[in-house]
Amino acid sequence: MIGDDACSTFVELLKRILDIVSDIEKEKRRGEGYQKKDTPKIKVGKLSKANFAKLQKAGADFKFVTVPANKLAEIEETVKKMGGSYFNAEVGDNNNAVLAVPASQLDLLNMAMKHVVANELAENSENIIVKDGKDLIDSEDIGIISRVMNKYDIPVITFKTEDNKYMNVVPKEYEGQYSKALSEAEQIKNEVDNIEVTRYEQTAPLDALGFEAYLVTQDEAKELSAAANSEKLDISFVPYGDKVAVMYNTDISDKIENARKSYRESLQESEDFLIEVYDNVITLDMEKLNVEELNTPDSYFMRVPNTSAQDYIRIGKSEAEMINGGKTLKTELDLEKSYPVYDVSGKVKRTVSGSELTSFFNTRNRHINKDTAVYKYGTEGGELRRIDLFNAKKNELISVKMGSAEEMRIALSERGLNSKTISKLIDDVNNALTDKQKKTFSYTAEKFEIVYADIPNIGEYLAQSQLSQTVIGKAECMGEIPIDNGAKCCVLDNNTQKFAVIPVLPVHQVQSMLSQMGYSEVSAKEIAEKVAASYRDSDIESSAYEVMEYKPWAIRFDSFEQNNAELNELGYHTLRNSTVIVRDDPENYRYMQIERDTPLAEVEKALRDDFGLVDDISTALVIRQLIFDEIINDARRQELSEAKVCQLSSSMIEITAKESKKSLIMPISNIDTERLADIGISEKGANDITKSFEKSISDKKCPDRQTLSEIKHFAQEKFKEISQAVKDKVISKGKEGQEH
Repeated sequence: MIGDDACSTFVELLKRILDIVSDIEKEKRRGEGYQKKDTPKIKVGKLSKANFAKLQKAGADFKFVTVPANKLAEIEETVKKMGGSYFNAEVGDNNNAVLAVPASQLDLLNMAMKHVVANELAENSENIIVKDGKDLIDSEDIGIISRVMNKYDIPVITFKTEDNKYMNVVPKEYEGQYSKALSEAEQIKNEVDNIEVTRYEQTAPLDALGFEAYLVTQDEAKELSAAANSEKLDISFVPYGDKVAVMYNTDISDKIENARKSYRESLQESEDFLIEVYDNVITLDMEKLNVEELNTPDSYFMRVPNTSAQDYIRIGKSEAEMINGGKTLKTELDLEKSYPVYDVSGKVKRTVSGSELTSFFNTRNRHINKDTAVYKYGTEGGELRRIDLFNAKKNELISVKMGSAEEMRIALSERGLNSKTISKLIDDVNNALTDKQKKTFSYTAEKFEIVYADIPNIGEYLAQSQLSQTVIGKAECMGEIPIDNGAKCCVLDNNTQKFAVIPVLPVHQVQSMLSQMGYSEVSAKEIAEKVAASYRDSDIESSAYEVMEYKPWAIRFDSFEQNNAELNELGYHTLRNSTVIVRDDPENYRYMQIERDTPLAEVEKALRDDFGLVDDISTALVIRQLIFDEIINDARRQELSEAKVCQLSSSMIEITAKESKKSLIMPISNIDTERLADIGISEKGANDITKSFEKSISDKKCPDRQTLSEIKHFAQEKFKEISQAVKDKVISKGKEGQEH
């Protein structure tokens, strides 16, 4: 008979066995519960090359259209009935699918979608919302709106209307989400519109250019050239359209700025003067001075100003010119000729000389008042032929008798104007004179020839300098400004007053960089397309940007290891939360979309079973890229004394020497010490790597990681171990009883 101690020991044995079973069941339930959640997925599929070839013949240009996934079968059936075709162009997610459609069949697809919508309206009109009228979308906005709808997985049918706008049809249960998404799209559009992109050739970092370059007028270029000659300044001048490009080193910037400031001040002072020329040329206001009823077919009957409406004259139409849109009559009086003067009824009163008649028109300046300071030079006796320069800011009038340019220069000098202002004023006066008056003025402009430099790429220097002045010290730099020369793009975000300088790269790489800078997926894509639009024809042609491009997709694919023949057929494209891999087989395009956090073991199995990869190294190279892109995050890693080890598959590992930073990929079962020695890992380090991947005791502590047979074996061993302990304890108790 077994005593109480033996019984209690046996109960303890059963309890421990039940605990083991319970732990296994808990792990199993935990696993099942996890599977019920939104777990990462691997989606696979293929596109027939034969069908794709037919589509190419139907229309060379492909358009990409998003449709609700639950309407895909109905749309496909309708399109086929109409004799059209298309295929899935991207791996669809949940509510939406993306179709590649030949441009020539876009109208047909449009009709098919209208048919689907019509059926839905007829059968379930209360379940859908048609966004027409004021809710129609402009063609330039439909792209970004579609991207935002896809981002939130909102099922939308979109088709073009006759007036080149787009109508969306939305399930009623998504109406609120649709409105919010539409607002977000508008916000993103406004933000992207406020982002400036400049593509330029960098010759030095924007924050360390060492030169300034900008455009000036011909007149300012002459002033700067004169300053350069007098002060021995090294300035380059280059013709640039109707302007002149100026370029110089920043060590003389202060001197150049002083010269420009002096020129601007002189120019502004000269522009403050209003120039009026008084001569035998008179002007008459048609509305105030013309007596229309006394006009004849050949003449105008005009009142003479400053005569209290008592005197009138006739001006022959052939001797006059209508100016100011027909509001003003302009004519020239002969100072020596006699002119008849009429009364209000049109009868001749008397005759006067042209000189006397002119005096009624050219009296006091119409701009002055009792407070105006008037300075007369040769016009003290009321000279009719004169040039008035009126400065409204100073309320000052300088009146100079019509004479030579030199006489004008002397008068202006006496008023204290500087030589630059005087030269500009005399030039302006000369431009205001008639050819006859210019003979009296006798002005010859100073001839000054600019010596031009030959700088073929001056446009690149102008772009860099302008960018530098725009962003450096005025906006915050995101990241670092590249120091290498060559093609660059400056992205200036005026919303945040931040900028970034990035190399010219494929669009998807630009999008990835923008995402890392904090832009949303949709914003990053919109900005990346804006960046790409700034590229030149020669951009992205060098081998440095070698990519694989698959025509059925609207995205570009990077290539895997170039020296692996099995991977030459594969390309990949990393999205925000997944990677799409494409394989170009003889008959099909195969594709696989791997979502972030998919287990390594599942990826390895899919690559072998669905993509047919045979070599271990091929599978390992693909998985290495997925680990690098953080799509796979459960890869086993070990950090040892001499190396870092990462498991790439069930049979392959990547070993990186800590000291040399060099890496090798090897089979777990065959660690080559000689090859490891080549990258700086000792024999001891190689042995540490081998030991680190031997079956560890920790696996026994995690039954859920083992097969069912291993679990049974584990339980049996535990049962034997505990049974023996019970047996030993029973025997021990029996001996104790005999002794007593």
